[in-house]
Amino acid sequence: MKGKDPFDESDRVADRAIHADEFRAFYRAHYGLILTVAEQRLDTHQAAEDATADAFQIAWRRYQHDDATLALPWLYQILRNVIGTEYRRLARARHANEQLDLDHGTDPQIERRIDVRNALRRLPEQDRDLLYMAYWEDLTGDELAGILGASPGAVRVRLTRAREKLRTILADIEARQGDRHG
Repeated sequence: MKGKDPFDESDRVADRAIHADEFRAFYRAHYGLILTVAEQRLDTHQAAEDATADAFQIAWRRYQHDDATLALPWLYQILRNVIGTEYRRLARARHANEQLDLDHGTDPQIERRIDVRNALRRLPEQDRDLLYMAYWEDLTGDELAGILGASPGAVRVRLTRAREKLRTILADIEARQGDRHG
């Protein structure tokens, strides 16, 4: 019986082609959702596209080299890490710009949006992510439970608590603004 040639690359080439096809299908299936998630968490569409590209690039490397399993919760975690890095970069830039004390205008809608975004940023990351997934990305309770690895009941409790924290932070922001303006 003839043994396999250890220098024969045909099996590895075939495996890589299968991996590429599987990843391509995974990418097509989830690109829109991942981009939407990134858009809700980042300030610009370009930043969201960059974060989405980074997340899929990391996923591809891990899938290709570490034999990771393609799954939406895994991709969400990669995106969360990419966005966390972007938040830290933005925080450094924001700190540098704080001394400029720019006027954001007097349009109440713009001010409210800024207040909500600031309040969301003050929430713990888990609460912020949960609110984004539930209200901006319109994920169902079952989808949230699958992504978070929790029961739908636990997700409802966490969502209630996150909304209450957001309300408290928004009330604090409004009170501080009232003190400055009145």
